[in-house]
Amino acid sequence: MTEPADGSGQGKVDRLPGLESRLFDIPEDKFIEVVRLLERVRDHPDVRQTFAAIRPRLVQVRPGRRPTMKRVLCMPFEDVLESFSGVDVPLGRIERRVIEPVWRLVTECGDTALIDQLDRQVQETAPGNINALRNIGRRLWPMAALAIRSAVEQDGSRQMVWRLLHGDEELRRQVLDVAAFLDIGLTVEALKDALAPKPLPKLDDRHVEAIEQAAQAAARQSPTLVYYLLLVAASRMANPADLLTVLNDIDLGKARREQPVIFAQLSGLVVTNLEERSARLDGNGFGNGGGAAVAIAPEEAIAIAERLVASVNTTSAVMDFLAEPVYRERLDAVKAAVRTMVTGSVLDTAPQGILTAVAAPAANGRPVAVDDDAQSAAEDHARALRRCEGLADALGLHQPLKDAMASMEKGLLERAQALLAQYPRAAGDPDDAETAEINLFYALRLLEMVAGPARADRLRTAIMAATGEFGEG
Repeated sequence: MTEPADGSGQGKVDRLPGLESRLFDIPEDKFIEVVRLLERVRDHPDVRQTFAAIRPRLVQVRPGRRPTMKRVLCMPFEDVLESFSGVDVPLGRIERRVIEPVWRLVTECGDTALIDQLDRQVQETAPGNINALRNIGRRLWPMAALAIRSAVEQDGSRQMVWRLLHGDEELRRQVLDVAAFLDIGLTVEALKDALAPKPLPKLDDRHVEAIEQAAQAAARQSPTLVYYLLLVAASRMANPADLLTVLNDIDLGKARREQPVIFAQLSGLVVTNLEERSARLDGNGFGNGGGAAVAIAPEEAIAIAERLVASVNTTSAVMDFLAEPVYRERLDAVKAAVRTMVTGSVLDTAPQGILTAVAAPAANGRPVAVDDDAQSAAEDHARALRRCEGLADALGLHQPLKDAMASMEKGLLERAQALLAQYPRAAGDPDDAETAEINLFYALRLLEMVAGPARADRLRTAIMAATGEFGEG
């Protein structure tokens, strides 16, 4: 779109959506510079749309972004905000579409004089000064929680809230959940420091003690708030089900009587969370069989599978004493979805991902140029294939994995032997000889990764004999 002749500048705003794709390609320093410029007018609808579109790169680059009141408001529940991509879903997640209506409720129904005062303080706060933002939150969060709850629950404003939330009951529930997180904002912030870095690989005694103290603090405000505090704790863990293994040993203080109910709520939520995470595998093209398109790299797929299987195993162990067949069936369905994903993204794609990196001999007898990117991708795929061994028991993949490994070993040997047979034709030209040798050793490396060094010994000996490596010794 061109800029209007009147020089109003409206054309610049119209072109913002086209800026989104270019922001993924520019150098990092320029990207950060553009982000900081956009943040000055971030309340414009097109700018908000641009930020939403480029969020994956924002997460990757993590520029020191200018603090805003809206960002301070979100701090107590940021750990349970839905992610933008991937299959990781925080426990009891809050959808990002909740943020705008929540902010409107706070600004329209809250203490406007306090909001203006705190906004001035935020504008004077340097990026990264988390203590200053928490001091602002100390006054913002209780006021915001009261404003939200009053607006949603009072008859006089119920119609306005209904219009703002488009009559969406799920959105209304999440808005009230946000109010609960804001009620315990300072306690949540202290717990986040104790459960760092995120994701926490495992719980130790000091982590459990921090959770217990935070839960007791939340219970002193209201026993119902302990559940929300524990959601934050679980969302900071690499395996949220780990919280269930220690929950019955934690003293919840004034919420002791509610402990069985809280445990049941969290247990059901952990299982539902696993189902949601496995359902996202369908969205990535893995859930409908081996013919589906692979949307993520094999090693990333294995990492996802390892996290999900670990969570299923931990949850299964905790659930065993509940003797609930429905939980077992639901967890088995999660494992079935993970198996389908691993089969489709790692096993079925191995021929294309690994074998094709070993170039077939050219018809003219000259070696094919080395493709380092293809070799790197093939090595990643080979590593993923070997990591499947650790999942074979849980997912019932022993035979499919055995078949895939045997097929890869046979295919790599055949291709390497073809390159070896062609090598004498290239040996006379130094450049061709070097290219041919690199191709041979790349093939050897893939065979070692897939089948192991011992099974690659014969090929290694043949290559060294053909290239004269023995003679140099």
